[in-house]
Amino acid sequence: MFYFNGYGENALTFSVDSNSTKKGAPVKCDLKETVKGVSDGEDFIGICKNIDSAKATVIMDGYVEVPYTGTQPTFNYCGLVGNGSGGVKTSATAKRNYKVLKVDKDKNIVGFIL
Repeated sequence: MFYFNGYGENALTFSVDSNSTKKGAPVKCDLKETVKGVSDGEDFIGICKNIDSAKATVIMDGYVEVPYTGTQPTFNYCGLVGNGSGGVKTSATAKRNYKVLKVDKDKNIVGFIL
């Protein structure tokens, strides 16, 4: 069994739109430097690590694991976007390909490096 948690992890703290942001979910940043959850098909800047009513810590670099929906992600490099429900999905039009190191098809979890 391999564990990649903590690899190269770097995080930033942002103001938060607490109505749309959830711990463990992909987020985007707006012009007011506020993070919020992504809609279905949107690219993301990181994964929310912690959240309270005023701020969120977002993992910007490093290894993360999140739920996926739809087509199973491929190992090595795979285009991922938000799925609108706190996870990700594969996308041929994603602006970024991520290094996928783990795919748990029984639990629908994908592990990748941001």
